[in-house]
Amino acid sequence: MIERLFLGEITFKIDGFDAPLLTEKLYQSCKVISLYTKSDTLFVTVFGNRAKAVEKLCEQNNCICEVISKKGFIFTAAKYFRRFGFYVGTLLAAIMIFYLSNTVTKIEIIGTDNPETIAEIRSMLADSGLRAGAYIPSLNFLKLQTMLFKRCDGISWASIGGTGSVITVDVVENTPKPEHENMRIPCNIVADRDAVVVGAEVMIGRLSVLLGDAVYKGQLLVSGVDESYGGIAKYYHSYAKITGRYTETVEFYQPYEEQTQTEGRTFYRRKFNFFELEIPLPSEVMPRGMNCSVRVHSVPIKLFGLTLPFGVTTEEYTELIAETRQFSTAEAMNELSRKLNNYEEGILADKKIIERSTKTEQTADGVRLIAEYTLEGEIGHVSEIYIK
Repeated sequence: MIERLFLGEITFKIDGFDAPLLTEKLYQSCKVISLYTKSDTLFVTVFGNRAKAVEKLCEQNNCICEVISKKGFIFTAAKYFRRFGFYVGTLLAAIMIFYLSNTVTKIEIIGTDNPETIAEIRSMLADSGLRAGAYIPSLNFLKLQTMLFKRCDGISWASIGGTGSVITVDVVENTPKPEHENMRIPCNIVADRDAVVVGAEVMIGRLSVLLGDAVYKGQLLVSGVDESYGGIAKYYHSYAKITGRYTETVEFYQPYEEQTQTEGRTFYRRKFNFFELEIPLPSEVMPRGMNCSVRVHSVPIKLFGLTLPFGVTTEEYTELIAETRQFSTAEAMNELSRKLNNYEEGILADKKIIERSTKTEQTADGVRLIAEYTLEGEIGHVSEIYIK
């Protein structure tokens, strides 16, 4: 079976006066697969490497032989070997395989989801020669991972390896140190502003002020030190909510003339992505020096629900046009009211507004709004106790 596959088999049609007499000679000199006669015609099938022997016997015995069929891998392949395109395709495939096997097409970074850390790692690797398109045999992974570990402050360990044309960078991020505040550290609670104490909820610690007392910034509100009868002090991590009433003044200004930006035309640039290689596609020509905002999004190519390592990246460049906006006095006042509402809904969201008074001042260039508040809110913050 293997001989038929690789050597192939050839069937001859032999005609001549002495054709039947060739039967014995064919069996003796050729490895015959099958042989039969029909009328005075002899049909013989032999392996491909015995074709010359059959033709020689026919010539010696004045017989005419004709090949009527050829079967086997060698004969099928021979059809392609005669084609120039086959050799060109084979050469191109070999070059492509060599290129893809020895060229970086993708760099995967695992162990971190921090975009800033990933960008820093990619920048450092690119500066050291590891980028899409780099020749893999020329890279020293041990040297690269040592460099990465020393220069990148965001990681505590790094390992670089490759599988085919994909390079994997495995990193371990620095574990953030816990804040220097926990329930074991003794601390007091002091005032963070001048205020009048209107409420106190003490869970741990000793209240050092009374309701209605006026306190100044930095004054002790809740003590974490407890003097026992034996003269031995005990220290606690104070925990309390101290509410104070205080005043606060804010100021907003709205000029009559203000520079703003509006969006103009949008230009698109597209790139074909092959792993991490980017091939520019025909795109619109943008004006030089155009001030613009940039948005980038990628669309991968899918086949039967599978995401292929190809895709198209589109960059949108939206023109930003500088404009001068003019405000009347009424429009400026409305803009100041909007800013004041945003301030109250944002900055003062966790505070109670007891009283508010506003006044406006007009100048040659705009309108100023001054708001004075009487507020109630948390005024205590932790102050650690340092024990000798």
